[in-house]
Amino acid sequence: MVKIRRAYEVLFLGLFLFFLLITDLRYLKGWPVSLFLEATPLVAVSTALTTHTLYRNLTWGLLIIAITMMVGRVWCNWMCPFGIMHHFFGWIGNRRNTKQMIEVNRYRKIYAIKYYILAAMLAMASLWMIPTFLQAPGEILKAYREAPPSASARLSDWVVGLFLVALAAYAISALYDLASKQLKRGIISVGQRKSATLSLGVLLFAGLAFAGPGRVLDSIGAGFGVAAEENKAGHSTLQIGLLDPIALTVRSMTTSVLPTVHMASEGIYTEPREYWQAWVVGLIFFGFLIANWFIPRFFCRAICPLGALLGIFSRFALWRIDRDPVRCTDCDLCIKSCEGASDPHADLRKSECFVCLNCIEDCPHDALAFRFLPRKASEIALPAVGRRQMLLAGAFGLLFFPMARLSGGVRKNFNRAVIRPPGSVAEDEFLRRCIKCDQCIRVCPTNVLQPALFEGGIEGLWTPIMISKMGWCELNCTLCSQVCPTGAIREISIAEKLGVGPFESKGPVKTGTAFYNQGRCLPWAMDTDCVVCEEVCPVSPKAIFTRNIEITDRWGAKLELKRPYIDPDRCIGCGICEHECPVKDDPAVYVTAIGETRDKSRSLLLSLVEDDAQELVSV
Repeated sequence: MVKIRRAYEVLFLGLFLFFLLITDLRYLKGWPVSLFLEATPLVAVSTALTTHTLYRNLTWGLLIIAITMMVGRVWCNWMCPFGIMHHFFGWIGNRRNTKQMIEVNRYRKIYAIKYYILAAMLAMASLWMIPTFLQAPGEILKAYREAPPSASARLSDWVVGLFLVALAAYAISALYDLASKQLKRGIISVGQRKSATLSLGVLLFAGLAFAGPGRVLDSIGAGFGVAAEENKAGHSTLQIGLLDPIALTVRSMTTSVLPTVHMASEGIYTEPREYWQAWVVGLIFFGFLIANWFIPRFFCRAICPLGALLGIFSRFALWRIDRDPVRCTDCDLCIKSCEGASDPHADLRKSECFVCLNCIEDCPHDALAFRFLPRKASEIALPAVGRRQMLLAGAFGLLFFPMARLSGGVRKNFNRAVIRPPGSVAEDEFLRRCIKCDQCIRVCPTNVLQPALFEGGIEGLWTPIMISKMGWCELNCTLCSQVCPTGAIREISIAEKLGVGPFESKGPVKTGTAFYNQGRCLPWAMDTDCVVCEEVCPVSPKAIFTRNIEITDRWGAKLELKRPYIDPDRCIGCGICEHECPVKDDPAVYVTAIGETRDKSRSLLLSLVEDDAQELVSV
């Protein structure tokens, strides 16, 4: 089985690298290059929380969860490309003898950190639930009053209603248990608890019968739906991409590893690529890999939030490693090559086991086997985490979002340099969808897309922005919208981007607007002819035009010059004028995010805002 696992590791790592390399204009040709990103369960769960939507392709993540609930965390050691890289680096740097290997692979308390990271990130994605639950009662009452009274209730309504009553009664019973410290202090007697629970159930059932099950259930659904829809905007952020292993690997390969390989081989790109602060991304990536030389699979064991999520679901695994205590001699050799530090020599930690099966191969007495439904007494199903620490981690996540958002950089005090790719949704929604995988940056043919640092606030770290000194947005290119796995950049056609055909009434997609720094522009400041920006402007009619003027130079001679001007109604913010400007250090023409199509509140021209308002009134 170990040889089979190694074959799968080679297969999935090779498939991942293949998809990564063909994420290029020359080779893309409809390949599912974002498959690994879409198959990440953490992406599916987190984006479902922030956007209230499960994207069609992200259902692959549900399949991985289903497999985990059957056979455990096979993803981590059989399919995850980053996990496979850690395995390989750990093997390269291993210089320990058997005794040292046994000691280094024992479970440590620091391996619980990943669960706290997961709790914090999911809390950031779930903050909208707090205002939703506060607002929901009023919306439910409003929906109930507006709903027509039902003459008769359907059987299904009664079944669902009874289930809700039972669930509520069980929850109250659990709260009674918690308040009385499991009745150890005698605060509430067993009889009192049963009486209170029964009374609550009777009252809920009587109220449901009086009000009408169908009407009540419809009102609850409608009320929660309205409250959730009103509060999802501005009340959550998606930060799992910072440490999600697939997003981290794609980002690191895109911005750091592949450009470095190209410098040596000149075989990756048609032209060399440069990425803003790529050394930071590369340092983090290789730092995690080198950490394997000190603690094997350190990232997987202690940091990976995806591993933590799968560890929680693996408690339900039907198959797992089982130890025969009769044959076991307590030699501890099974720990020698244990990838997950799951203690197979004792009660197996199901949440930590990677199903590498090394322990079965290393056991000299055949005391270990991979069995279906072994006895529960020989396992530790739940992760070894503290409830207080989990609550603190969740509280940190809940507090991080408002502190980050109120620090500016997203709404009122947005940075003019945060120019998003064409097709991007509005900034708040963008931050609830983007997983920072930088797949759009990888596919961009002109190198204009760059990973942001703090231009978009701390929430926008490593999200894509356009830096026109590095490149420009090609007029007939929508590749970035085709590879985005979560819809942060919605898929658009060339016709929609250019505003032609059925999209003519809406006009082209604008990413920003160009302006002049007249103190640096050659015709304006230095009495020198230059029409480069006008020549390269790709739109028709051109957004950059010139006016002929006559001036007197410092020597008294008469000169005729062409001075450039911007028509903001025509400019789409592609950035080619800034890229080609001969004033290279700080171009005389520059693009800012103002005037972008995705957010009308950032419109430069008042006419655009008024036109949009008139459209809303007519609708």
